[in-house]
Amino acid sequence: MNRIAFVLVAVVLSSQALADARDRLDRFSDGLLALSAEFSQVTLDERGWPQDESSGWLYFQSPDRFRWSYQEPFPQEMVADGSQLWHFDESLEQVTVREQPAADESPLMVLTRPDLLDRFYEIEPTDEDHILRFRPLSEDGEFELASLHFIGDTPAALELVDRFGQLTRVELHSLVRNPELDEALFSFVIPEGADVLEGY
Repeated sequence: MNRIAFVLVAVVLSSQALADARDRLDRFSDGLLALSAEFSQVTLDERGWPQDESSGWLYFQSPDRFRWSYQEPFPQEMVADGSQLWHFDESLEQVTVREQPAADESPLMVLTRPDLLDRFYEIEPTDEDHILRFRPLSEDGEFELASLHFIGDTPAALELVDRFGQLTRVELHSLVRNPELDEALFSFVIPEGADVLEGY
C-alpha cells in the first residue's frame, strides 16, 4: 500500500472510530436523567508515577447537579446544586464555597449533556471506537485533554491530562442509569464549627 493510500485509510478508520465513540455516548445519554457509580481515582505524574489515589461514590442529576463522596483515603464531599459548589474536608473541618464552575470545566458532565461536546470542546480522532477524546476550546481550563472510555455503551473511565502533564484516571464501577436519588444529595449543610472559606 503506497503512503497516500495508507493515509486515506487511516483517516477513514479514525473518522469511523470517532463516530462510533460519539454514538456510544449518545446512546448512553439518551433519556438519562441521573446516574450513580462507585469510582476509583489515581493521579500519575509526567513520569507515570502514582501521586494520589482515592475512591468513593458519585451521583449526577441532569442537567448540572452532582455529588462526589470520597471515602478513601480521607472523607471528603464535593456537592454542586447548579449554582454553588461546596467542598468539605472532614479531616480539616473546613468547607470551601464558591460559584459552581462552568460546564466546560467538568468533562464528566458530557455524560448527561452530550451537547456540551459541540459547544465547548474539539473532538479528536482516535483509532479505537471505544474511546472519545476531546480537548477544551478554552485555554483557561484546568485540563488540556480528556478521554472517555466505554465498555459497550457504558462509560467505564475518564482520563484527564492537565497543563503540567499529570494524568488523572477515574474508573467507574457499578454504574446505574436513572436511579432514584434523594434530593438531599445535592444540597449541603455546613457542619457546626467548620471553618468556611468563600470564593476559593
